[in-house]
Amino acid sequence: MKKFKLTSSANGKVFRSGVYSTAILAAAIVLAVLLNLLVGALPKKYTEFDLSEAKMYTLGDSSKKLVQSLDQDVTVYYLCETGSEDAILTKLLDHYADESSHFRWEQKDPAIYPTFAAQYGASDVSTGSLIVVSGENNVVLDAADLYEYDYSDYYTTGSANVTFGGEKQITSAIYKLTAAEETHAYYTTNHGEQALTSSLTEALEAQNITAQPLDLLTSTIPDDCDLLIINDPTSDFASDGLVDEISQLQTYLENGGRVLLTTNGYDETPNLDAVMAQFGLAREAGLVVEGDSSHALYGSPYSLFPDYGTTDESTALDGVNRSTHVMLSVAQGITVTETDGVTAESLLNTSEDAYSKLNFDTSSTTAKEDGDTDGPFSLAVWARKDDTGAEVIWIGCPNMDNEQLYQSIPGNLTFLQGCAASMVGQDILIDTKALEASPITIPASTATTLGLVFVFVLPAAVLIAGAVVVLLRRRK
Repeated sequence: MKKFKLTSSANGKVFRSGVYSTAILAAAIVLAVLLNLLVGALPKKYTEFDLSEAKMYTLGDSSKKLVQSLDQDVTVYYLCETGSEDAILTKLLDHYADESSHFRWEQKDPAIYPTFAAQYGASDVSTGSLIVVSGENNVVLDAADLYEYDYSDYYTTGSANVTFGGEKQITSAIYKLTAAEETHAYYTTNHGEQALTSSLTEALEAQNITAQPLDLLTSTIPDDCDLLIINDPTSDFASDGLVDEISQLQTYLENGGRVLLTTNGYDETPNLDAVMAQFGLAREAGLVVEGDSSHALYGSPYSLFPDYGTTDESTALDGVNRSTHVMLSVAQGITVTETDGVTAESLLNTSEDAYSKLNFDTSSTTAKEDGDTDGPFSLAVWARKDDTGAEVIWIGCPNMDNEQLYQSIPGNLTFLQGCAASMVGQDILIDTKALEASPITIPASTATTLGLVFVFVLPAAVLIAGAVVVLLRRRK
């Protein structure tokens, strides 16, 4: 058999080809390493994508706005043992840090730094807690407060509803330390008013607004009252006798006070109504029925889904997600009369098909009858006196602040929170996010098909492709 020897020229070509291939491979490896380093240096908001329905790993707009506006340093210390970190929390803290150079966070392992928390008055907090520090001040967020559990359906479903309150708590702490002075709201009592729900008081606290009860029969409106809340009184405020509550209210408004009022259509309060009339506001007689089915709860035309108003002067709707519904049941319309020296804007409106039913308590039908007033109606109105700066918001609904309603219509809470925040001069709303995400449901037939594809078809295709490549190489 004749043997062939490679010449020196052929050997040189093989060598150069090998060097070239090696160089290309090395360059590719270096390029891949550099690309990974570059991507790793980018903020996580550009390299990670939040696919959860509740956007658990994404900062809300209000949180971004607050952190981006920071002009002083904020440090969050995460008290957690190494290896036991909460991924949701650490990713959230990373996103805060991505928004501002004034924000940073650091993990402190209690096993390594057993006395660290004591210097911030947090020696008894549990593992997983946060300490938010700015300057000489700090706020301690216990781990138990970062998640909120609702066990109301536990005995029927066997599970609790979990809400991640971490962003609300952190943003609120930053807000308290850097931006918002503590403000004070008082809610009146002794007129049959509804007590504020715990959800609303907690939402106000997140805005750094403390809410306290006030009995005008035994006390006067305090000097530090930034907001007076009158929540669905069933009896009127006194205007004569030993205590003149209306005079107190008038004096408060003349000094630039702010009032958030909710009323019902069953109880008359002529003295309170007279105060609102000074702002050009009055009740529309009857209860509003919504004639447009898309603006009412199915089968319940008294339960209204109003549209948000268009506002130029009021900031009550700033930060409110207007794509979410609010629901007002057994509501009255609020009429607005143009008044000198007063600026007024509607916050919530019915459709044009709505009408106000005058004989709602005796009529056996919700259909429109003779004498009923045509809509549309304003259901919530903001008004301000230009000379004193006094502001009022009147909501013609007695049950907008309702714990059960918040579970299905969280927009009600956000709306009330926005009203209160705007009236004390705030423009950032701090909200919660649901931790639960809807599971992905795959039909059984689809699951079977996918199983066959991944278990049999794809492996077989890989084997066949490999065999073809081997045969082609042998032929060469």
